[in-house]
Amino acid sequence: MKIKDPKAMRALAHPLRIQLLELLAVHGAATATRLGELAGESPSNCSFHLRVLATHGYIERVPAGNARDRPWQLADIEQTWDSAQPDEDGRSAATALSQAFLDWEHARMKAAAAAGVPEPWQGRLHNGGATLWLTPEEAEQLGQAITALITPYVQRWQQPGTRPPGGRPVRLFHHAYLPPETPETPETPKTPPTGRR
Repeated sequence: MKIKDPKAMRALAHPLRIQLLELLAVHGAATATRLGELAGESPSNCSFHLRVLATHGYIERVPAGNARDRPWQLADIEQTWDSAQPDEDGRSAATALSQAFLDWEHARMKAAAAAGVPEPWQGRLHNGGATLWLTPEEAEQLGQAITALITPYVQRWQQPGTRPPGGRPVRLFHHAYLPPETPETPETPKTPPTGRR
């Protein structure tokens, strides 16, 4: 889903709400009680945040649920937003959501690094970064190429029968941004910093 409403952006700009979406993606439909167990939060706290997410269309009730056991499910496996909003309210909301998402992503990456990697996965999870000299058009093309590469794997969330044996959720994060300290035109050629692991 493409998030355009500033109120919907602000509603998602909360670490527990981002975590609840992730838990529903990984574990499938779940009740507030189950999500509370997974998130280490009280069911009542999760229930409040789930209702906020539902108000803005991020999640919905499972149609077959009953009055006692009322699980939630994602309305859409993907959520995207654009920082180029037409007004100040939209730009402020998009900035708040982007910052909340980056904080959440950074905390998860640090926790994963501290936890270590199981033996079958060692040497197979690649990390890297590079500062590239691109035009705006090339930056857009690069983002589209990355999206095209990962789309077939994203579809496995919606089609569990396509998941291969031995697989598990792997979080891939990519974020393109303009480093604030770099000039638009270089005075002297420099070797860009890169990193791989």
